[in-house]
Amino acid sequence: MLLREYQTDILETTRTAFRLGYTRPLIVLPPGAGKTVCFAHMAYLHVQQPNKYVWFLVHRRELVKQARDTFTELGLNDTHIFVGMVQTISRHPERYQIPTLIIFDEAHHATANSWHKIVDYFQGVPMVGLTATPARLNGDALGMIFDQLIEGVSAQWLIDNQYLAPFDYYAPKTADIKTVTMRGADFNQDEVAEVLMKSQIYGDILKYIDITRKTIIYAPSIKFSKYLESVIPGAVHFDGTTPTAERDRIVREFKIGHIRILINCDLIGEGFDVPDCDTVMLVRPTQSVTLYIQQSMRCMRYLPGKRAIIYDFVGNAYRHGLPTDDREWSLTGRTHTQNKSGEPDITARQCGKCYRVYSGIKPICPYCGYDNGQTRAEIKADTEAELVKIEKAEKIEKKRKQGMASSYEQLVKLGYERNYKMPEAWARNIIKSRGRKL
Repeated sequence: MLLREYQTDILETTRTAFRLGYTRPLIVLPPGAGKTVCFAHMAYLHVQQPNKYVWFLVHRRELVKQARDTFTELGLNDTHIFVGMVQTISRHPERYQIPTLIIFDEAHHATANSWHKIVDYFQGVPMVGLTATPARLNGDALGMIFDQLIEGVSAQWLIDNQYLAPFDYYAPKTADIKTVTMRGADFNQDEVAEVLMKSQIYGDILKYIDITRKTIIYAPSIKFSKYLESVIPGAVHFDGTTPTAERDRIVREFKIGHIRILINCDLIGEGFDVPDCDTVMLVRPTQSVTLYIQQSMRCMRYLPGKRAIIYDFVGNAYRHGLPTDDREWSLTGRTHTQNKSGEPDITARQCGKCYRVYSGIKPICPYCGYDNGQTRAEIKADTEAELVKIEKAEKIEKKRKQGMASSYEQLVKLGYERNYKMPEAWARNIIKSRGRKL
């Protein structure tokens, strides 16, 4: 296996962590960085030693097949490397031969009960976690499982060095979901679907469908996904209830190009690898930065000359920033949504000329150079500051005029000009406060 330099570096950093006494490091590499290939190499090197046995564990059936295919392509058919599902092993861990190394793929799921059962049963076995997004939506700290966070290169570095495709991000029409309630830690997606139907957002989606581009659409519900299938020519829906053979056929036809537009509800995410997929449409809002990054970056696998497009119809970029933004990950704390309201111009802006979304709130678009001026928040703040300034000036002028009125008669006249109810009584009180008599 010929590894890229950054893959070799992170493997060496992982070995160093073990040498320093850590037993469960968590490795972070962006989607598309080749985590499976990287740690297939680690598994291979491990089983070259006598009496060593590696588990490579995933949490979905599709990922089992994909990992096995990757290992086979790399020539790793060693009987000492086992690829399996967390859920299967957690039911009866005592039935399996004890491994000498466990590698968990998509390890941001590791605080789930099934993962805990494996970790607890095989206490003392070294473990490595792999993920692009070390955060749980429910707030569970991954430090409950892992003891060292090791971060590799960033997504932007991978783009700059031609390991991920560059992309354009658009927010053609952001649906208003302020009335949607929460279900657990995320939006109630059934309510989201109702709001989207009423807003007729499917009409806007149709405007951006390009049959020459291979597209994945993420829908908020199975019902809405099926509806999109009925209104988008050539689109195919599938979900977790689709029979296994049918799901395999659909994925296979999407990969070879017989299907150009694939619609799903939370089915296509981690590990779904179709390098020539170049477009993603986000119609599922989420408070989960993990889900957002995993879904939005499905179109960014590298091919020479490829430029991906992400269409965001639900304001996810405004909640989380762009998928390639640098983030501060932690094993101990909750990763908060940057902007829960999803209001624009707080974490990201859309250019008024080229319509691409860019990180931050600076006025100059980094793509076309257009000056977008102040954000709405900045305009509001300036307006409020100006009102305060005017109000303060008016108070000063009011006091000045009152001070200039030296006689009772002048004060009464001023009181009438100001429409006071009892200007004479007001004037008498002012004269009295000055220590004078009428």
